[in-house]
Amino acid sequence: MRPTEKSPAKSPVFVFDFGGVVIKWKNNNPIFDYVADRYGIPHAGMRRAFELALPKLETGDVSMRDCLEEVLGQFGKSLRKGDSPDGLWTLPFERLVKFRKGTVELVQSLRRRGYRVYLFSNTSLPHVKLLRRKGWDRLFDGFLSSCELRSMKPSATAFARALAEIGADPSDVVFIDDKEENVKGAKDFGIRWAFRFTSLARLKKGIAPLTTRSRRAP
Repeated sequence: MRPTEKSPAKSPVFVFDFGGVVIKWKNNNPIFDYVADRYGIPHAGMRRAFELALPKLETGDVSMRDCLEEVLGQFGKSLRKGDSPDGLWTLPFERLVKFRKGTVELVQSLRRRGYRVYLFSNTSLPHVKLLRRKGWDRLFDGFLSSCELRSMKPSATAFARALAEIGADPSDVVFIDDKEENVKGAKDFGIRWAFRFTSLARLKKGIAPLTTRSRRAP
């Protein structure tokens, strides 16, 4: 049952990262390599170039087209006529991404029990559009992306904007991420419970005491 005015949402509020937690996705190298192969560029060089360009893309400071043109230009290349910037970025992701069944089931279970559950991802606009087109965002009560918040985890600004959108106090939030720097950033911001995702079993063990409480949000 979804929370209603007659049945207020339980506390705490859960905030999950996407890549490495909800989906099996270690890094963006498959995307970088796909573009490298298409344009005849060595993988190592392309990976370095994209890693440097990625923050501006994931904070929404540059468009996908401008990002690709900038990176390809470093190797004397330019975007081919007929190549879709969004397509180059999303095709390998869409082909390879796989959901963690156990995490999905945990999210569904938390929502059934009346907890609010959100997705908060450092990601680019093409992936945001893909996620919504696929309906993956509907697994959660809400979806927050760095490119739309214009700030990336682990910055305090990103957490402040995300929690403002959610309408939750840091003391009532459970944050789950696979990157230690993001977990540390959450703790530094004041989020009460921050877990680094290493396995579903450990996560369930960590949150079990929180979900057995009967306290509710005011």
